[in-house]
Amino acid sequence: MIRNRFSDNSTGAKKETFGRRPVVLSKILRLLSVVVIVFLAGIFFSFDAATLPTGFTETMIANGLSSPTAMDFAPDGRLFVCLQGGQLRVIKNGSLLATPFVTLTVDSAGERGLLGVTFDPNFSANNFVYVYYTVPGSLAHNRVSRFTASGDVATPGSEFVLLNLNDLSSAGNHNGGAIHFGPDGKLYIAVGENANGSNSQTLSNLLGKMLRINSDGTIPTDNPFFNTATGVNRAIWALGLRNPFTFAFKPGTTRMFINDVGQSTWEEINDGIAGSNYGWPTTEGPTSDPNFRSPIFWYGHGSLSTEGCAITGGAFYNPTTVQFPSSYVGKYFFADYCNSWIRVFDPSNNTAAGFASSASNPVDLKVTNDGSLYYLSIGLASVFRIQFGGGTSPGITTHPSNQAVMQGQPATFTVAASGSAPLSYQWQRNMVDISGATSSSYTLSSTTLADNGAKFRCVVSNAFGTATSNEATLTVQPPPPMLVTEQNTDVAIAFDSVNMLRDPFPLTNTLNFSSDNRTRVMLFALNLDLLPGEDNTAVTAQAEDSLLNAFPLTVEFVGKVPAYGWLTEVVVKLPDNLPTGDVMVSITWHARTSNKARFKIK
Repeated sequence: MIRNRFSDNSTGAKKETFGRRPVVLSKILRLLSVVVIVFLAGIFFSFDAATLPTGFTETMIANGLSSPTAMDFAPDGRLFVCLQGGQLRVIKNGSLLATPFVTLTVDSAGERGLLGVTFDPNFSANNFVYVYYTVPGSLAHNRVSRFTASGDVATPGSEFVLLNLNDLSSAGNHNGGAIHFGPDGKLYIAVGENANGSNSQTLSNLLGKMLRINSDGTIPTDNPFFNTATGVNRAIWALGLRNPFTFAFKPGTTRMFINDVGQSTWEEINDGIAGSNYGWPTTEGPTSDPNFRSPIFWYGHGSLSTEGCAITGGAFYNPTTVQFPSSYVGKYFFADYCNSWIRVFDPSNNTAAGFASSASNPVDLKVTNDGSLYYLSIGLASVFRIQFGGGTSPGITTHPSNQAVMQGQPATFTVAASGSAPLSYQWQRNMVDISGATSSSYTLSSTTLADNGAKFRCVVSNAFGTATSNEATLTVQPPPPMLVTEQNTDVAIAFDSVNMLRDPFPLTNTLNFSSDNRTRVMLFALNLDLLPGEDNTAVTAQAEDSLLNAFPLTVEFVGKVPAYGWLTEVVVKLPDNLPTGDVMVSITWHARTSNKARFKIK
């Protein structure tokens, strides 16, 4: 067991009680049946079925597995499950066989017992099965042994001891126990530090380490400490671990992830690299100490959906047949015993996302060749298989539309999509993600001219795939020009005094005639900012008489008023046929026409 849930010591919050269990309760538990133990566990944990993402389903493969600790698939498809009490059970063709593969005499106090199983890479020829278990005695110790399979049971008398680990103290916790063959054909063994942190930092014992041995128990001469350690300690491959309860190799590669159970603060996923020191007990969780290798991922203790207290189970999703959506390929599933969840770690960016909750105290995970994910639940004494049941990928049913708005106005783009829920949305501007734009609509609250011509689209995704909408173009038009009028009137503020000297020419007399004997009027406008390369020809003007007859006006000058950059001067030349009396003048720029302003012709 990774945690003794009937005591308060396994988290390490109370160091002085490591490995202890109330004596009375310990005696009672030995007398309880499996059913009663499961009932007691229900006081602490929910027994609901796991909650899975849309499209995934789970099936109970076998139950009645008293205190299961680890599992592994034989190359022929049989599933072997370790029970803490010493039985190695076999699930064949979906059924739990009545006769155990082997029943070992073990010390199962605390977290001791039958803790690991794996198969020889050449199993089809030699039928070798390897186990990790606690040998009882006045000074108990953990052992790695090999058995020879004869059908669904071990050949009597076939046990071959590969490695006896150091004698254990009275502390019953932190035994590790996971064993797997690496791609190099060597047997790797995860060993806990027996609740004594100093064991992790010495080469004089095997506790708190990752070990590497040959399949016959001999020690490879290329082990990183072969020349610095002595005797059996030459098997040490990495050190500085607290309780590496599980680890896994990524199929087809040499990459190893080690799940190390923390004490009071952090749970760790570590990159398994030869010769590494992971820092326990000097450090827990991330560290900048160059003497130690920091974990690649860690999470804190607590009750939130991203927190827990004991990392258990780890499996890469790289099956022969990909059953899950392609987004899961290359990811690493890991579980937390205390909070009963399974999450997904992405090695490409060292981030994690949720996957399953209410998995009832998972202790081991495995991915099979057909792309299924299995988890071993100690809370329900069962093995479950998670499969992908299918669903529909997103499809865009309504694409966002082009938008044309005035500068300063809002613009909203909307998309609609079909597909299995939940759907996720990510809006992009010019093909770049917009931070926080993750709903089915996106609004720019106040557009600017810089938004003109921007293209917007939405990427919709779910567990089954993605769909990308068409691009919608935003056109932002400046507001129409506005002629300045006297306050609360429509009378134009127009200067035609000889005192106004303004390029491109002065007004030369009181009758407002210039050298060509034509009348000019200076109007003033807002929202009129000529674009680069534009001049007065970009602006037109006209006047209307009381009968709504239109008279084109010649625009001779457009420019900013010195010291008043927000105000634009427009000089217009009046035609000879403009009638006397009130006329209404307007200007047009970029097909946007201003208000009509009044002035009087005499």
